[in-house]
Amino acid sequence: MALIPDDTIAEIRTKADIVAIIGQHVQLRKAGRNWKGLCPFHGEKTPSFNVSPDKGFFYCFGCQKKGDAFTFVMEYEGKSFHEAAETLAALTGVTLPIVEDSPALRRARSERAQMLEVNKIAAAFFRDVLGDPARGAAGRAYLDGRRIDAAQEERFQLGYAPGDWHALADHLAAQRVDLEIAVKVGLIVRQPRAGGFYDRFRDRLVCPVIVPGGEVVGFSARIVGDAVGRDGTPVAKYINSPESAVYKKSKLLYGLAQARESFRSKGRAVLVEGNFDVISMHQAGFTETVAPLGTALTTEQVEQLRRLADRVVLFYDGDRAGYQATVSALSMFLAAELPAHIATAPGRAGGGGAGMLRDGADPDSLASGGADSHERLAEMIGRARPGLEFLAYEVWPLARTPEQRARAVDDAAKLLAKVANPTERDLITGTLATAMQLDPGVVQRALARATGRSGAGAGPSSGRGYAHPNAPGGDASAGHSSDRGGAPVPDGPPPPTEELDLLALLADHPGLGATSEESGVLSLLTDERLRDMYSASRAGQSLVELAPQRLSTPSAQAVLSARFAKHPDPARLLDQMVANLRLRQGRLETAELQRRLADAQRRGDTDLARRLASQIVTTRKQVD
Repeated sequence: MALIPDDTIAEIRTKADIVAIIGQHVQLRKAGRNWKGLCPFHGEKTPSFNVSPDKGFFYCFGCQKKGDAFTFVMEYEGKSFHEAAETLAALTGVTLPIVEDSPALRRARSERAQMLEVNKIAAAFFRDVLGDPARGAAGRAYLDGRRIDAAQEERFQLGYAPGDWHALADHLAAQRVDLEIAVKVGLIVRQPRAGGFYDRFRDRLVCPVIVPGGEVVGFSARIVGDAVGRDGTPVAKYINSPESAVYKKSKLLYGLAQARESFRSKGRAVLVEGNFDVISMHQAGFTETVAPLGTALTTEQVEQLRRLADRVVLFYDGDRAGYQATVSALSMFLAAELPAHIATAPGRAGGGGAGMLRDGADPDSLASGGADSHERLAEMIGRARPGLEFLAYEVWPLARTPEQRARAVDDAAKLLAKVANPTERDLITGTLATAMQLDPGVVQRALARATGRSGAGAGPSSGRGYAHPNAPGGDASAGHSSDRGGAPVPDGPPPPTEELDLLALLADHPGLGATSEESGVLSLLTDERLRDMYSASRAGQSLVELAPQRLSTPSAQAVLSARFAKHPDPARLLDQMVANLRLRQGRLETAELQRRLADAQRRGDTDLARRLASQIVTTRKQVD
């Protein structure tokens, strides 16, 4: 592959808007001269990922990932340097030197690049067939039946795969495409007996899966003709591309490339179940809508939404399967601490199914209606209520028999167990009991079972329990969780002195909180109690109140000693403390790398030993 001239690379670096490039994948917020968000390279719930537009540089205080726009595209999208240069050149309007694409050069290109190129050729083929008066008639008739307009056809690059078994295979051969690559991405299948290849997608409306940046990584295709095969067996309604180097459906959301900008402008994402739900919702004006790709929601997809959206509105079908999918998705969003709401039908309390639509209805049917339907749709999404609250008041109370009520309580407890904040769990426990007209002890005992803890009514025995003050046998004056004043604090090793000192400084000077957040303090705290206290303080609680609730008496006294209250330069002292903690962190990382290096050397793993040695050198430079 030809090298890209240095002056062209320099031009791309100069013109690249690193905030806009990273902002395609991470929701960034202004923080002084820089921008801040949740790191896309490691799981975190408090932002420590910083982007500097002045320097054209990003850095994560949590995992220490850093680099420029090239580094980000290579690391996040798994591209080579040349591929990253091509992506950034397209975004910045820089023209790369033209190099003749000879057969030898095509063979030298990476397999991933070839896969994307084959998908691009196939997507164009499907688009051309859909536009053909004769060959695309069945596909256009299907879209007309679903009331999908030309704008959405173009927006989602919809196409049609004809019923001919060899149409795409012949087209790819004519384009001199490596057919083995087409097999790997699942566009064609080898014929073991007859020889040659046949098309995987036939007589189907084809929905390309497009990622931010515009690349086609795979396809999801819906049958439009006879749903029964030649032998009389049912044909799958949808067929998706198989897993490949470019298509990982557990990490992809259909419609993300088209919806990403609306996440930012509307402050939310709407999650539906299927491709045509997405397309119809976009056509109705809800351009913040996405869907999983033919599977249940995954943790990777939830993590993507957490990075890009402030909250999610669940808008699943109104049947039993839709209810089950709603409960499952809500559980994952609660665990990720991403606010999740459920769309609710206007003027309807205690709706059927998941409570969103009438039984058996789906977002596609409503979004495909006229202006009145769109107004109703807007009201449903605008009135979306927090997930647990919605289920507690509009779905679970519909249970009538003891068996149904028991299942409802168990569902409630399993979701409640995902709530990380113990105070919030206490409050929601009472809300659920009231909404479901149950004794609070019933919900409490179900919660104890869901969390694998023993005890009835009075809550778990760990000291961080959830017993409601009004529960039978409970005592409103007794300790319930470590968030409550007067509650006994579990024993444990004392936190590191230098970390206690930092919290003591912040307790004496709360105004330093914003500065400490920019410095990535959370990533430097190793004691879980102090991390929880720091996060709670950034959410608005006082460290003065938190210390006696979360820490043993000696540690709490260390935080509340007021020894830094009269320090002449607390901001400078904070910088010194942060620098010392970062130095400690670097030394600990170096020690761990050295341990792993010694182990690799003992096992004779020279490649790993070489990489670890390089990491040790890099870490030591950062520490020094």
